[in-house]
Amino acid sequence: MNSLDILILVILVITTVSAIVASNRAKGVLTILISLLTLLVVIQFLWKGFYWQYIPAYLLIGLLIIVVFSKTALPRKLQRISLGLLLVVALMPWAIFLPVPVLTEPSGKYAVGTRVFRWVDSTRAEQITKDPFDKRNVIVQAWYPAQGDVNGTHSLYLDGWPNLPPKVSVLPSFLLDHYDQIDTYAAANATPAQGKWPVVLFLPGYGAARAFYTSLAVDLASQGYVVFCLDHPYEAALTQLANGKLATTIENFEPGAPDRLGFMKNRLDIRVADVQFVLNQLENKNSSTNPFFTSLDLNRIGIAGHSFGGATGAVAMAHDARIKAAVNIDGTLYGGLPESTTSRPFLLVESNKDEKGETGRYARYEAGNRLLFRQFGSGFRYELVDADHYSFTDVPLLLAPPARLLAGYLLRFGQQSAKTHRATVSLVDAFFDHTLTGNPSRIDAVANRFEGIVRKQNAEPNRRSER
Repeated sequence: MNSLDILILVILVITTVSAIVASNRAKGVLTILISLLTLLVVIQFLWKGFYWQYIPAYLLIGLLIIVVFSKTALPRKLQRISLGLLLVVALMPWAIFLPVPVLTEPSGKYAVGTRVFRWVDSTRAEQITKDPFDKRNVIVQAWYPAQGDVNGTHSLYLDGWPNLPPKVSVLPSFLLDHYDQIDTYAAANATPAQGKWPVVLFLPGYGAARAFYTSLAVDLASQGYVVFCLDHPYEAALTQLANGKLATTIENFEPGAPDRLGFMKNRLDIRVADVQFVLNQLENKNSSTNPFFTSLDLNRIGIAGHSFGGATGAVAMAHDARIKAAVNIDGTLYGGLPESTTSRPFLLVESNKDEKGETGRYARYEAGNRLLFRQFGSGFRYELVDADHYSFTDVPLLLAPPARLLAGYLLRFGQQSAKTHRATVSLVDAFFDHTLTGNPSRIDAVANRFEGIVRKQNAEPNRRSER
């Protein structure tokens, strides 16, 4: 919501309340207010385009014109009731969904650029579609430190805009009509900043598009990392393939498998192969003359992810020595791990866990992370006590503040999202700064700066010596 939207709604409330309580002698003031309101609405429409949130407001302005300027046969009491009810209806859309959400602003010292790569792995058939000729696509968006004052085109938030399908995940696409106006705080195809930068691969949660982690990715890039956010086609809610086709979620569940463990294990294996393909691509392109790829320090590669992406990233590190450190953000492991005798840096960042809630899911989550700590020879574990599973994503920011507040405190959905973003990036930055760059560890000091971050004991003691 921009300042013009706020001004229009404030004047709309003042005008409507004045029309309800004022006498006929106030017609001159109402004339000025309605004229100003109409002018502002026209300016908004010409500047930003049609917002569906304004539909009830348009109707209310029409009713105000009728009530103030025409001799209507409606009783005065009915006029007041109609104006009051329509005012409530006019404000409701703005209390639920914002036409242009505002993301968490990055806190680092670097300007941020972004570019998108749509790669095809010609060695792998696409397992999810039925077309035997399909090859596996992997879509990667890089967020990176850029030179000085960023010059470049506006970076689109959502892949495939404006040719969206009827739904993106559970959201009707008309809710996303103006997501092209979202400020990602990054410029497309900006010139990379001078230097060699550590690389972080970021994997989204199951079914989520990479866009919903933009706040985390951009903030981490502003700290001095090249962050590659992956979309896994046909699992992500929406992504655009190399040939321009829009791919949405396809789920082929096996009958008789209500917990879907085998299905999730298969998807995890596909994701790990996607990660290894991206690493191969980066190695192949690192020897080119392209200044973006030559700025990558491939001796300092970390991986992070949220939910299913966090668990996948840890598994990818267990399979690939090129990955030096991993961060699991609230992720549950599916399947096993290869035998390992080498300790690796591992960080678990988690939301507040209600052990009395979904017992089976929590038990699987806890058992999986015990296995990961054992695999990597211990690690760090921090709980963000004010966060829930969705607080790490941008999804709560798509809601207007009143709806976000209710969702957070009544449904435990997206609590304290901006605070969670800042705390998570600070922990991840401190972790990678130590494990990839070799600087002294400051992760505990960073955790102590934030209220509500609790360091927990690792779920599994280090038993490397017992093997």
